[in-house]
Amino acid sequence: MAVIDSILFESILDYSRCYFVCARDLFESLNLSSDWRKSNVGVTLNFSCRKPIGQLIPPWPSGPTLSTMSGVTAGSVPSIDPEVLELQKKLYKEQLIRQATLKRGSKFYPINIEPFALERDRLALPFTDQDRAMRKQWLKDQALSDREPVDIPEWTRVNIFRRVYRKPFDAITNLVRPILVRLILLSNLSLQGPEYSRYFRWNLPKVVVGLSITWLLWYRVKYTPSTWEDGRRGFRVQRAYKPSIYPGQPDFPDSPLLTREFGMEDFEKRTVFRGEKLVTSGP
Repeated sequence: MAVIDSILFESILDYSRCYFVCARDLFESLNLSSDWRKSNVGVTLNFSCRKPIGQLIPPWPSGPTLSTMSGVTAGSVPSIDPEVLELQKKLYKEQLIRQATLKRGSKFYPINIEPFALERDRLALPFTDQDRAMRKQWLKDQALSDREPVDIPEWTRVNIFRRVYRKPFDAITNLVRPILVRLILLSNLSLQGPEYSRYFRWNLPKVVVGLSITWLLWYRVKYTPSTWEDGRRGFRVQRAYKPSIYPGQPDFPDSPLLTREFGMEDFEKRTVFRGEKLVTSGP
């Protein structure tokens, strides 16, 4: 950390030297007299310059090392350490991410209109009767009516595909909402307004979609595994261990489960080309 602080300090010094050089070149190029510099008279830009103003600004500093005070001349420009540039880029990126997180797609920062939101402000700062009445009115405004939030179809902010996807879950939520309201009232939970069914509506599509995908994968793995005839159309299921066969069982000790070869993919269960019909060589 001390190294970074020293690098930043040296970079600030280099920028200061660069600005002093620019100011000196500006005065020399404008050919201003020493009497004007010492006086407090206003400036009028009706004098001639030896070179345009655009040429007075030196190029952007570049180079791998920092310049010293002895190496600074009227035409030289100090360079910036690459480590300082990387640090500045990192800080600028973090600032942009922080602003995007706070604004959430808007051009402006969110505004909190709650008066005296912190308890320490109400106790430490002057809290007059007018402030107390404003605080009381704001708390009263937070009690929403039973019809809120009002669903306005013309003000929907989702596209047509999301609306079609949300319709079944909205219908189920509307059917379940009275039951949830009655249960929550009986359980004396501190929930108000739309909080009755908001969690149910938020979790319903995730549970339904998750269970559907899980059941579909399990059905494919269990009932349609990959065989030597199907190729890559199904899931290849290979047992990691052989089943147990004990003496007294009809297949002991020559059970086909024990003599089954690895990677056969049910090739031994075929019904054609078995025995003498199986031709493995030419005539």
